[in-house]
Amino acid sequence: MRFAHLADTHLGYKQYGSEERMIDFAQAFKNAIEFALSKDVDFIIIAGDFFHKKSEMDPITLAQATKVLEKVNVPVIAVEGNHDASYFRERFTWLDYLAAEKYLINLKPNFDDGIVLEEWNGQNGAYVDLGEVRIYGLKYFGALTEKVLSDYLPRIKKDGFTIFVSHFGVEKYMDIYGCISSEILHRYRNKIDYVALGHIHMKYVEDDFIFNPGSLESCDARESFFEKGMFIVDVNDEIKYVHEKNFYTPRTFRFLEYEFKSSDLREFKEFLVKNRGRGKEVVILKIKYRVKGIVDEEKVEKIAKEVLSPLVLKVEWIPEASTYDVKISDYSSRAEIEKGVLKQLLSRFGYEDLADDVLKLKELLADKKVEDAFGLIDDLVKVGRREVKRMEKEVEEAEEEVEEEVWDWRRAYDKRSLPRKRKKL
Repeated sequence: MRFAHLADTHLGYKQYGSEERMIDFAQAFKNAIEFALSKDVDFIIIAGDFFHKKSEMDPITLAQATKVLEKVNVPVIAVEGNHDASYFRERFTWLDYLAAEKYLINLKPNFDDGIVLEEWNGQNGAYVDLGEVRIYGLKYFGALTEKVLSDYLPRIKKDGFTIFVSHFGVEKYMDIYGCISSEILHRYRNKIDYVALGHIHMKYVEDDFIFNPGSLESCDARESFFEKGMFIVDVNDEIKYVHEKNFYTPRTFRFLEYEFKSSDLREFKEFLVKNRGRGKEVVILKIKYRVKGIVDEEKVEKIAKEVLSPLVLKVEWIPEASTYDVKISDYSSRAEIEKGVLKQLLSRFGYEDLADDVLKLKELLADKKVEDAFGLIDDLVKVGRREVKRMEKEVEEAEEEVEEEVWDWRRAYDKRSLPRKRKKL
């Protein structure tokens, strides 16, 4: 017997709003299924998070799933992950839809009278028999996982080679929400031969008993460092497996970090040239700065896109809040040093031009010239009021320019209904 075990395909994930990234996830799934079939597997296991969204299914994502699954000539066994269905609501999910259309078998227990493990009847059930193999399935239950397992696992009845498929994490490999101790599973080694898991997006195997293949693509930038792929498992007198990953090359993530110490963009461009890849990568660019506004952010991003030709560029601006680039040698007096520091502080908020007024206010208060001080404060308040009025006027003008047409969906079947202008509130 030979089978494939994959998980966390996350079909439909338009990462960073990129259509290309959504295609990446679909291509990874297609390649995985085609590779598994080329290995003459007897069945395929998908251990949760088949889709990325449990609702708001779009036609393209559904087509990506069905166009691949309709070519599969062996049983596909699946369970629902946290991205496929909420774990308390007994409602019809997209995996239920695929099961009703005979694309796959969606395993989960019946909770009408406690946990009931019924055989798959073509529409629902907790286990299915495929020749001499019995496969049990349990969907994601989050914080209730340990409690549900304590009721579910004792009810498993071994019949031939027994597989348990579910979607949760095992502690110590990655402590995220929905993880349990592996000891809970090891107690049932007399009933279970292979535990097929998903949820954690990195590959791990424990005692040739608990298997987690990792995702096929990176759902988060940090996951680009994780080992990904799927298992091809052979069962004769013992379990032999290979973690396959060469059927698909995940999108490259490139991490760059640069610090602006001056407004010179030439050095920044030279840095990018030295560190650019082959293009069409997801680039995470972290930029440190000491003074807000030291460079034009739009220009920085434009240069980065021109030099790196990334698929996606994510720029993170990181201020060094406690650092001021003030050189004593640049100033001839303590007053000038004080002004330089204050100007940099105010520049973080776009008010560096007020540095002289703030220092003058400080001097007046120090000399107890209260009347003059209050006069200056009044001037500063007027500046602030003018700024607020200017911003309010810009908002009002922007609102007047935008007249959004909104279709009255409540009267969608009324032939007389017309697009209406949205009233200003």
